[in-house]
Amino acid sequence: MGGVLGCWGRRVSIAWTVMLVSTVWAVSLSAQAQSDDRSSGISRSLTIVGVSPPPPNADGRLGYDVAVTETPLAIDGRLDEPSWADAVVIPLPWEVSPAENGAAPVRTECRLTQDEDNLYLGCTAHDPDPTEIRSYVVDRDGIAGHDRITLTLDPFNDQRRAFQFGVSALGVQSDAVLSQGGSGNPNQGPSAIPIDPSWDAIWTSAGSITESGFVVEASIPFRSLRFPNGSDGQAWGVYLTRWWPRSANVEVRSATWDRDDSCVLCQANVVTGIRGGAPGANIQLTPTFTSARNEARASRSQALVSGPISREVGLDAQWGVTSDLTLNLTANPDFSQVEADVAQLDVNNRFALFFPEKRPFFLEGADFFGTPVQAVFTRSIVDPTGGAKVTGKLGSNAVGVLVAQDRANNLLIPGSQFSRTASLDDPVVTAVGRFRRDVGGTSTIGALYTSREGSGPEGSNYFNRVGRFDAFYRPVPSVTLRGQILRSSTRYPGQVAEDFEQPTGAFSGNAYQIRGLWNTSSWQLNGDIRQTDAGFRADAGFITQSGIRGGNLNLTRRWLGDSDRWFTQISLNTGTWMNRDFAGNQLNGGAWFGLVYQGPGQTSIGVWPNLFMKEHYAGVTYEGMSQLYFDVRAAPSGRWSFGLNGNTGDAVDFANEGLGSELRLAPEVALRLGRNVELGLTHTFQRLDRSGQRVFSANLSQLRSVYNFSTRSFVRAIVQYRQTDRNPEAYVSDVDRRADGLFAQLLYAYKLNPQTVVFLGYSQDGTGLTDLENQRTPIAVQGRTLFLKLGYAWRP
Repeated sequence: MGGVLGCWGRRVSIAWTVMLVSTVWAVSLSAQAQSDDRSSGISRSLTIVGVSPPPPNADGRLGYDVAVTETPLAIDGRLDEPSWADAVVIPLPWEVSPAENGAAPVRTECRLTQDEDNLYLGCTAHDPDPTEIRSYVVDRDGIAGHDRITLTLDPFNDQRRAFQFGVSALGVQSDAVLSQGGSGNPNQGPSAIPIDPSWDAIWTSAGSITESGFVVEASIPFRSLRFPNGSDGQAWGVYLTRWWPRSANVEVRSATWDRDDSCVLCQANVVTGIRGGAPGANIQLTPTFTSARNEARASRSQALVSGPISREVGLDAQWGVTSDLTLNLTANPDFSQVEADVAQLDVNNRFALFFPEKRPFFLEGADFFGTPVQAVFTRSIVDPTGGAKVTGKLGSNAVGVLVAQDRANNLLIPGSQFSRTASLDDPVVTAVGRFRRDVGGTSTIGALYTSREGSGPEGSNYFNRVGRFDAFYRPVPSVTLRGQILRSSTRYPGQVAEDFEQPTGAFSGNAYQIRGLWNTSSWQLNGDIRQTDAGFRADAGFITQSGIRGGNLNLTRRWLGDSDRWFTQISLNTGTWMNRDFAGNQLNGGAWFGLVYQGPGQTSIGVWPNLFMKEHYAGVTYEGMSQLYFDVRAAPSGRWSFGLNGNTGDAVDFANEGLGSELRLAPEVALRLGRNVELGLTHTFQRLDRSGQRVFSANLSQLRSVYNFSTRSFVRAIVQYRQTDRNPEAYVSDVDRRADGLFAQLLYAYKLNPQTVVFLGYSQDGTGLTDLENQRTPIAVQGRTLFLKLGYAWRP
């Protein structure tokens, strides 16, 4: 019988593959037949908004030539120097969201110029009511929702990877990397978007609010970028964006946005005459010093005991071997977590929680290693003594190599119905190699290899090796196809194999995934099929489930409005999904529907009923399940915003193997007092009932308050309270009635730039408990830490 079910499952997978590929291909042929000539469309749009267009390039993109200034510009938020008068002017005449390439409701002119070492940006943003400008003093990368201007640079002009630099009306910086056709930063989660905001560069910015709007300036050193070898007359892809957040979050650009084209960078403007800095001149040394004093209890009944004061010196080094190839080295790196991880509830959960990477060495060039199946996740490297990394692009080839020596070995052991973790004190070496080659206009092929090698008792040395081949294909502008296949070979130490019931000796497994997407201004069709063998492991990545095969297919219809209508966008969604194990059991599946409304006050309301759901767990199949998911949020003012998301309906009680009813609510409120104070309150409530009685209820609250002295300095306080109440009568095993805890952190930070920093902070964590006999242990501090970090980025 199992063989019959397995055969039937394979037939379903094959049928799903044929259906998905055939549907996407048929749609792509239709989209190709309906595509317009880009150059004539741009000219018509410019004529409509009354702008005299420059001559378009051969591919229809508007081109601008950047002049050279002999005098370095002062970045002070005023465009009053003579060199700005000679700079090339790039207007932003189109509203691309919510309207589709309509006339911009506000006037914006930007200027670009350069000297030997820097690219300069200066923008004048006019506003009919400057008192409504939403801009506040915040930490860098915190300007979402602010009035701001973003410069996107594609130095290789290959429509695959770009650097983004944003400046708010008060001069606060944000920067990111956009990987067109890629998977963003692999350390930001399996569903990370192609824009990776964790990348940080050293550059200078300023902004000022005026009587007619605001002005921003920026100086971007060429040494902070990667670009092709050769310093004369380069052509870069460029587009400029102004965000005008009022009742609608209006996006204005220097280039039109054809929503029937999935390649945003293909629609950028082109600037010529770029003369970058000398290759190989980029050297940066960042020594760090950290010191901490820890106190902890060995048990609840014992007093806090102070440990010795720790003092650590580390060094990060970066060398631009060429303008397009970078070497990073680290010795005794500082990987202290200054930013507390976002708190998450871990109740009635079968799989490991994901926490994003925050450590600077691993974030640099992380998008080179991104893949849809997350075979690279650098937080698996927990306590490294040192590491080296090379990333860059040589012609049509992108390369990345990472090697790190770790003092410990953390393992994530996946399964079809749950995942488990193990931690070994044995050292391990992690190596990652990535190669990707450009093919055609925007398509790519690539390969990835990861290796983790560890020592252990004789005859039980550990290893995990993964090889992967992948392809990204864009047959027509509105269609993208991705495929990848992976194979792993693993051997666990004998004790791990015994404790977790894993194979003894070496074992192997395969995995694959195929994704298709057709996206236009009105329609979106996407789906995937995937399979992960029971023996597949990716210990350098984040794979929580194995021994499954399945897929999904989703269809969306969109209606676009504009900032003056009662809606900015409405979408209807429907889809289906299914996952099976290799014994033929349907692990989960069902159908879903959705309605999303976006309108005035930056309001968004979405509801997603999930129906006909089925879930298999611990030998029992639960059928006829349903869930309702919802999300509501609004930002009617720059001073405050709110949101509420959650779900209600049927849910499996995994701890007690039964069907229950779940409710989860997650409200959040953000408030600004003046331009310098930020307050944020989030709460998550979750409860589960079964057979008319409460199983558990859980609460997690976080209060975050920040006072920003300037764009470089702030003091921040975070308080997190967590509480879980369980009903022992509803559990098949003994459980405590209540577990609660309180975490607090106070931090002062000064950042001259992302690497030249001073952090001084204090944190403490406490827990409390009410046991089965109703004996209460109040919350008591279990540990506290006083810490100092100093870092200095030195560029000769």
